[in-house]
Amino acid sequence: METANPNAEVLRTLKLHIGMGLAGEKSEDNSIDLQIRIAELDAEFKKMLDRVSTDTIEAFDEETATRLMNEKSRLQQQLDSIADAAQRRENAKSRLDDIYTILDGIKNRPMEYDDQIVRQLLECVVVDSKEQITIIFKGGLKSVKPLNE
Repeated sequence: METANPNAEVLRTLKLHIGMGLAGEKSEDNSIDLQIRIAELDAEFKKMLDRVSTDTIEAFDEETATRLMNEKSRLQQQLDSIADAAQRRENAKSRLDDIYTILDGIKNRPMEYDDQIVRQLLECVVVDSKEQITIIFKGGLKSVKPLNE
């Protein structure tokens, strides 16, 4: 019960670790640079097409057009990846807010014993001696307790 009783420091630490786990994904947002470069590629490709209509079909450089479209495709994939990462960060923030609300709600609330929850939280209980046991929680937290309490 002692380990289950939350105190302010334990809750702060728990929030920090949950936040690091859920929001650990950081990426550089260079989406503006990517959008500018895509617009430049589009403009360059449009110029190539405009020249074809006024000149002859031989003036169209397929190799350059392929290079431009491949670069645009690669940049668009990077832009989509940045947008996906931003959405994942937003979803993680929403989950964090929900978790923090729940954690704040249990701060001063009495906890009832539930055997099923205890079984889910405990990795094992080791009998060290007839005077002492070690309780190992899932995740590695250990608590050594005397038996004469």
